[in-house]
Amino acid sequence: MLAIPYLDRNGKPLTIRFRCLEDHDHRAHFHGKYNTIKDDPPRMYGIADVHQAGDTIDVTEGELDRIILKKIGLHAVAIPGAALWQGRHRRMLAGFNRVRVWGDPDDAGAEFTARICRSLLRAKGVRLRDGDVTETYLHGGAQALFDLIKENDQ
Repeated sequence: MLAIPYLDRNGKPLTIRFRCLEDHDHRAHFHGKYNTIKDDPPRMYGIADVHQAGDTIDVTEGELDRIILKKIGLHAVAIPGAALWQGRHRRMLAGFNRVRVWGDPDDAGAEFTARICRSLLRAKGVRLRDGDVTETYLHGGAQALFDLIKENDQ
């Protein structure tokens, strides 16, 4: 399991999630792909970027995609699943002039993007075609992600 620490804006731990790195049927092995501490509420991942970003922030569906966007120099946060967008998340991002939403290219990702775009007037979805952010990065590098941003801005 990969441990994914959730930190507050000052770097202090709030909670931790775990992601299984094995390529197998997670249910058959009696665990999910992601595991959360029991009764822990859904949180936004990478909230320090809310306080560090200028007028633009990126929102991903999942922590690993946020890590990739951070790696290429973008300010980003993640929602830990397509159905976990909350009203308090909207309040945290309401002051940004531009919110780019990186939902996975599937039905859940489309609903994730639509939900955030309905919630935030300045939000706009980035159309991923070749998998999620991480897969796009692995296949085409940072330039593939920057090209999608450029297409999105036109």
